[in-house]
Amino acid sequence: MAIIKASYTRKRAVAKAATRYIENRPGKDGSRIVRTLFKADGNVERGDVYTMIDQADKTSYYFRLVISPDPQREDSDKNLSLRELTEKTIASLEDRLQRPLQWVAAIHADHAEHRHIHAIAIVPQRLNIQDFQRMRSAATEEALEQRHQLDLAREQRELSQQSEGLGLSW
Repeated sequence: MAIIKASYTRKRAVAKAATRYIENRPGKDGSRIVRTLFKADGNVERGDVYTMIDQADKTSYYFRLVISPDPQREDSDKNLSLRELTEKTIASLEDRLQRPLQWVAAIHADHAEHRHIHAIAIVPQRLNIQDFQRMRSAATEEALEQRHQLDLAREQRELSQQSEGLGLSW
């Protein structure tokens, strides 16, 4: 089952600091790593994220989310599309709130054994337990669906390679 961790702030400066963190958190050995920031419609520059934060309604909440697929059952081969996983997870929250959300994320696959996503979502209200349960369910469902599709594709490749090796053709 995927894990969703969250905290929030109402302060724009803290949301901007979180943006810098998700983009530039040091790697395992402490080396500087610059990660790609993305949102639903593609990659985004940090300055554009700052503008997004500055233009948010003053009553907004800035939720810092960490989305982690299960490293054994879901992301065992470290080949899930974490972007798609992020989009589906945020979409579940958008469905519940009945409105599109502004958000940005970065994949962190270089400083921990488990790959995960850090995201910042601008939300009009505080989220409740059911919101987090909904996001966790959406992330888990997407991860398991991707795992299933990737495993099927791998099995097909293996069968194809086995038949080629035996000189069989269908």
